[in-house]
Amino acid sequence: MEVDSKIQAPSKWDKLNFLEKIFLTWVYPTFYTGWYKESLEYTDLFRCSDKDKALPVSTVLEKIWKIECKKKKPKFWWALIKTYGLKFAFPTIIFGIGECLVRIAQPLLLGFVIDYFSHVHDISYQEACLASGGIVFCSALYVSLHHPCLMRNMTIGMRLRTACTTLMYKKSLKLSQASLAKTTVGQIINIMSNDVNRFDEFSVTMTCMFVGPIQTVIVIIIIICTYLGVSSMVGLGLLILYIPFQLLMGKLFSRARQQTAKLTDSRLRLMNEIIAGMRVIKMYTWEQSFCDLVTKARKLEVNDIRKVCYLKAINLSLFFIAAKIILFGCFLTYVLLGHKLSPKEVFVTMALFNMLRITLTWIFPQSIAQGAELLVTCRRIQNFLELEEQGVKPLVNNDTNNSKKLVNKINLSSSFSAPNNNFYTNINGNGTSQLIVRNISAKWNQDIKKPSLDNISVNLKQGDLLAVIGPVGSGKSSFLMALLQELKLQSGSISINGTVSYSCQEPWSFNNSVRNNILFGCPYDERRYKDVVHYCALERDFKLFSFGDRTLVGEKGVSLSGGQKARITLARSLYRNTDICLMDDPLSAVDAAVAEHIFEKCIVNYLSNKIRVLVTHQIQFVRKATKILVLDDGKCLGFGTFDELLAMGLDFMSLLEKQEEAKDNNAGDKSSQLSAEKCIDNTVRQEQPSDNGSDGSAVTARAGSVRLKAKRSTKRERRDSQREIVDNDEEEEAPQVQDEQRIQGSIGAGVYWAYIKAGSGPILGFITILSTLVSQALFHASDLWLMKWSNNNAKESKNDSDLELIIYSALIAGLFVTTMIRSMTWFAICMIASKRLHNTIFIRLLRAPMTVFDSNPIGRILNRFTKDLGIIDEMLPATSFDLNLTVTQAIGILIVVAIAVNPYLIIPGVIMFALTIFARGIYIKTARDIKRMEGLTRSPVYSHVSTTLSGLASIRSYGAQQAFENQFYTYQDDHSATWFIFVGASRTLGLIADWLCVLYLAAVAAVIMVIHHDVNSGSAGLAFACALMLTGQTQFGVRQSAELESQMTSVERIIEYTQLPQESALESSEDRRPGQEWPDSGRLVLDKMHVYYDNAPDKPVLKNISCEIRGGEKVGIVGRTGAGKSSVISALFRMVEPTGQIIIDGVDTKQIGLHDLRRVIAIIPQDPVVFSGTMRRNLDPFQEFSDNQIWAALDEVQLRHVVQEMPGRLDGQLSEGGANFSVGQRQLVCLARAILRRNKILVLDEATANVDHQTDALIQQTIRNNFADCTVLTIAHRLNTIIDCDRVMVLDAGRLLEFDEPYVLLGKCGQFYDMCQKTGIDMYNYLQGMAREAYMKRVNRTSTL
Repeated sequence: MEVDSKIQAPSKWDKLNFLEKIFLTWVYPTFYTGWYKESLEYTDLFRCSDKDKALPVSTVLEKIWKIECKKKKPKFWWALIKTYGLKFAFPTIIFGIGECLVRIAQPLLLGFVIDYFSHVHDISYQEACLASGGIVFCSALYVSLHHPCLMRNMTIGMRLRTACTTLMYKKSLKLSQASLAKTTVGQIINIMSNDVNRFDEFSVTMTCMFVGPIQTVIVIIIIICTYLGVSSMVGLGLLILYIPFQLLMGKLFSRARQQTAKLTDSRLRLMNEIIAGMRVIKMYTWEQSFCDLVTKARKLEVNDIRKVCYLKAINLSLFFIAAKIILFGCFLTYVLLGHKLSPKEVFVTMALFNMLRITLTWIFPQSIAQGAELLVTCRRIQNFLELEEQGVKPLVNNDTNNSKKLVNKINLSSSFSAPNNNFYTNINGNGTSQLIVRNISAKWNQDIKKPSLDNISVNLKQGDLLAVIGPVGSGKSSFLMALLQELKLQSGSISINGTVSYSCQEPWSFNNSVRNNILFGCPYDERRYKDVVHYCALERDFKLFSFGDRTLVGEKGVSLSGGQKARITLARSLYRNTDICLMDDPLSAVDAAVAEHIFEKCIVNYLSNKIRVLVTHQIQFVRKATKILVLDDGKCLGFGTFDELLAMGLDFMSLLEKQEEAKDNNAGDKSSQLSAEKCIDNTVRQEQPSDNGSDGSAVTARAGSVRLKAKRSTKRERRDSQREIVDNDEEEEAPQVQDEQRIQGSIGAGVYWAYIKAGSGPILGFITILSTLVSQALFHASDLWLMKWSNNNAKESKNDSDLELIIYSALIAGLFVTTMIRSMTWFAICMIASKRLHNTIFIRLLRAPMTVFDSNPIGRILNRFTKDLGIIDEMLPATSFDLNLTVTQAIGILIVVAIAVNPYLIIPGVIMFALTIFARGIYIKTARDIKRMEGLTRSPVYSHVSTTLSGLASIRSYGAQQAFENQFYTYQDDHSATWFIFVGASRTLGLIADWLCVLYLAAVAAVIMVIHHDVNSGSAGLAFACALMLTGQTQFGVRQSAELESQMTSVERIIEYTQLPQESALESSEDRRPGQEWPDSGRLVLDKMHVYYDNAPDKPVLKNISCEIRGGEKVGIVGRTGAGKSSVISALFRMVEPTGQIIIDGVDTKQIGLHDLRRVIAIIPQDPVVFSGTMRRNLDPFQEFSDNQIWAALDEVQLRHVVQEMPGRLDGQLSEGGANFSVGQRQLVCLARAILRRNKILVLDEATANVDHQTDALIQQTIRNNFADCTVLTIAHRLNTIIDCDRVMVLDAGRLLEFDEPYVLLGKCGQFYDMCQKTGIDMYNYLQGMAREAYMKRVNRTSTL
């Protein structure tokens, strides 16, 4: 089960020296590799530093958080500060030196240069040259300090994110079942994917939160004391006003972010349920209902995101013009006080305020906003970390010989009890296994008065087999959950001595090979493995799999049938070789012969020396149990041996008798009931399920829906029955889990155009482009006007100051208006695009065929709606607008410098621009692949979290938490490695771009000093002030352009889903739409029908099926696991498009719309699916039925009292996946849906597999009452369920072997006869009697007509 890291090369960072870390030379080899190779692979990357790995960073934080939790009011953000706060100290100090000393020195040196050209002070040419050189040197020094500091901060931010994500995953492994009901997989993944990104963002701007105010104070003092005097107080006042404005913005950001996070959680919860339950949604034709729900959730979310985006637009607009407004206030006051503006006062002040524009009006506000959002994230993480944990951890024996192997046992030599009860120590010192339950009471939901378990006591010793029986919702599974400590006790105690394994009712598997799903991390023992496979009746299945036991099961076992999943889950439990085996109804999902084999050979014989707790609805097996626990409504009706319970007068067998009475309500034939009681004494006559010679194509093709790396040989011959099921030589050809498809090459222009088209119409686009050009022109026009104004003052020429002031004021006012229009329209385009792209891919996903969902893990699909959509919603608008500002400003600066000094200065500007684009080209080719690999290493993290939470009870029962933690560490470390390399590459690009700007600044300084006779003071001041702006701004723009392309990969991935294959039309064309009364009888004709699954086009799962089912006929469909029974249903609903014809009442189903077909067929699926939300919405999502009709349907399935006890009754909330209902109750909910629909055709796909016989009888009787004149197709493993059907369809290996009345088939001694014979002589006689009775009724009914 252990997963190897995709990245194997050792970390480079740990071996670097000081200079290599400062100048980031370790990145250049990766650039070179990315440049000459077509695309980078994982082998070209290297692992993250040991200090950045998930285990060490989370361990430190976990330790501090535990200490913090001891306080009355713990604060998670304080634990983070204590853990990592000091690590930010050194880079913050270095950053402060660069900002407060080095950068401030540049405008002061500029003053000396302007003085030289103004001829005001006695400044020599050599001093002016030294001052110019000092400006260039300070730029070079600042660049050398800035990028290593940011690299360090971003590394610490990555550690914070990794630590929080890992801590959350560790917490999820400890959550109690009550806590799981309070949260959802979507919410957890949303925090892990979106919220924790605030750590990465805040780490970039955090230092400016402290350095910015200090830098501001220093600059203001310099301006007041040296240049503008009291006039600068106006600018100071504007700056002071800006701070509370930013605090207000921070609060608005925080509030909006918190609300957005809740709405995103709600949408992702819906998406998680929709993707998981897509098959049922399509069969029920509920696409529109769920589409409306997601649309509503998305609309609310987008409304809040729009508020955040407009707040960002205002912030960025103010960043763009803040320095201009502050300078305008200062210069206006200075002129009105009677002073004249000189070039030195103007351009030194401009350079100082341009510096503040970056730190104070851009990075500082961002740090406040991101800090506020980070506090929200910390609160959300803290809320999750404070959820209640599972009561008592089992003691685990670690394998000291091989610490990397998963422990293979849970050694429970302990007790646990309800609060205020005494703990028991080792209850049996001689090492004999024992299980004692003393008067336990428990309930899942504290809001419900009635307990799930009420005063239950059990005492079991080694060799005991406890059968737990009872009707649906009686507390059978809750009893096992209590034994596993998943259900918190309210009173009583449980004492266990021995190791425990658990086989869950809803089979759980993870996306790996069948063998690894059985081994579950344990060392491979060939003898034990073969025994387990034999006793779980898996030998034949392995022979049919294309790769034997190395076949991939797919996520949630998509490539396996229900029976195969159940037996693999049981095999996993057996392979642990534990003292106590807990089995939650493992026999329901398999046919009668396999069920008897598993019970007799496996549970009774193979596990004879162990304590076995078997929850079952197969009451014919309970006679062989040493103890029987009868539960009803959470209470113990009886506990003891079979004979003891009979002696006590407890008629627990009435559970079976009620079923038979319901089936023969009018006949009064008591002989059938006697036969039913005799069948309890039945013994197994058949040791091994027979191999019917099927070629297993159904299994093979379904397995083929999971994409495989290894190519299957089309000429491979079917394994011989004598071949070993386990072949170590198959290692080379065994399939591997397919990585997510990685698109290669640059982001095409089509992706950008698709994004623009999604967001902008011609009018909005024109306004945005026009406002961008006008605002940028006004931005630079104001500088040129100041140059002209100050030059005139320096020449002491007569000029109209009022006119110049009016023109300057008009330029600033125009700049303010056009900048606001520019930002608002830009963000509006981005939000419209985000909304439309989401709606498009959601509709496409909803209309995609089931093969898309079968071949893609949930985490992979969710990644589009979490991380990718989050980037498009929140990051892409700001990144693209940043790029808009920086590119237009850089071009404007180059033009202004050329105008102000010398047109030839455009040449070094063009050269710098060309070299920057070249460096970006090298970077982007590498970064594109790294970013895509970062996305691909992110998806397994989310899939692993989803898989873990769905199988949490199984993982904990096996003590596999550490193994799953280790697997998470591997996934997280792979992601950290790609992220670290991506960040390093980004900082290296910034470093290169800044050094090119330093060279351009040197060129400007050299030209100015060489042609100093032709340059006036204003031109020199403006040229230097503008050139200084390029340092930092250009590298930021280049990195933002690369970041934009990286973020556009999310758009690319979204657009990729707009090209998903689509099902046929939902609605029929007017000329082919069936009438309102269709179907009137429910007659079905299958004509030469074949069914193929994707990736196996040459291996049909159904082969040439031809038959006719009369209207109103009740047909049973039987066959061994993998025979193709469920594929018949898939073809009927056109979940897979069949070849041949399926005709319903004269209408070819392939000629009409899918909804027109599916809405006339009701189904009760094999896996009952219930969605979170109200009971009303689960039954009637389109509000087509009245409350009376809904209550009547609930009455029919005997759920009225359950729903009436729920808070809100019909409007009561169901947990995610219907967790607050038992599996049987969920099945009854599905039956209630069918009753409400009243369709002419009803399909039952193993509908009674997970319910007791009494509920089975209830379902069958309800169907007889409500669907008497309907066509009913029933897939069942319980032969007594279909023995009284009008006819039975027998399938094997996709072929129709037999199709006739059950009584007739029993007389032919064919396949159906063999299946009935394998149930034992008494059960066979009972089934034959029921078949004969049903046959005679039909004969009599026909003769009377």
